Amino acid sequence: MNMKITPFISNNNIYSQKSEKNSPAFGTTHRYYKNANGEFGTNTWPFRDDIDWKALSEYEKKHFKNTQKVNLVQFASSDGSEAYTQIISLIENNPSADDKKFFPIKAFDIDPEVVKAAQSRLLNTMTFDRVSLQMNTENYDKYFKETGKKLDIKDDIKFDSVKTLEVSKILTDKVVFENADMYKVLAKMEDNSNTILMCRNILGYFDDNKIENFIKLVAEKLKKGSLFLIGEHDTRISFTERYLGENGFTKVMKHVFKKL
Repeated sequence: MNMKITPFISNNNIYSQKSEKNSPAFGTTHRYYKNANGEFGTNTWPFRDDIDWKALSEYEKKHFKNTQKVNLVQFASSDGSEAYTQIISLIENNPSADDKKFFPIKAFDIDPEVVKAAQSRLLNTMTFDRVSLQMNTENYDKYFKETGKKLDIKDDIKFDSVKTLEVSKILTDKVVFENADMYKVLAKMEDNSNTILMCRNILGYFDDNKIENFIKLVAEKLKKGSLFLIGEHDTRISFTERYLGENGFTKVMKHVFKKL
């Protein structure tokens, strides 16, 4: 799935995709993809509120209580905002020495520029991002600090109000960012009922046939008890939830599904 990345901005605001069914995008990083199969945009920010991160971390710990190692995989990992969100949630909610079994997160994105940005240990933030982090973390200053460094992501949409933060090793040591196609990663994936697969707010940009086929691939790979996470964009404009139900998944909380 080779893609050319170019910035996209409308006359009035930034949009995830050229479609009336999409709402304005906001947050840290804005990317616009084009390929032979179509076009779509992505954007990301920390603690995206289409999932209850505290409840999710508590469920993950309870659900995998007797599992020695959890295989936590993220597709479309972008600049690292969501990986850091998952890490903070796991280490701050009911912390225990056993939490190390969730790490490192294996985070994949098809965009080499945004992967390079994630690997830099820097994070571009808007005011909204910093407020969200401060509201959802007990130790903001332990995880992020202001720096004179600038993170310039090629072909990213630029904002004058962006502030670059340095990300602590507490977070960066718990995730590995890699440039890879999610289809190829999925094809090689091995599961022992111990996987959390995050594929959030990406499927909604695909045609329904492509979404259904991808979910069938996920259903073939994941065994009983493994989790599959999606996002608001995936459910609002597609039949993603229906396809999950038809392929052996049950909903355990908003945007979180368990393989039966």
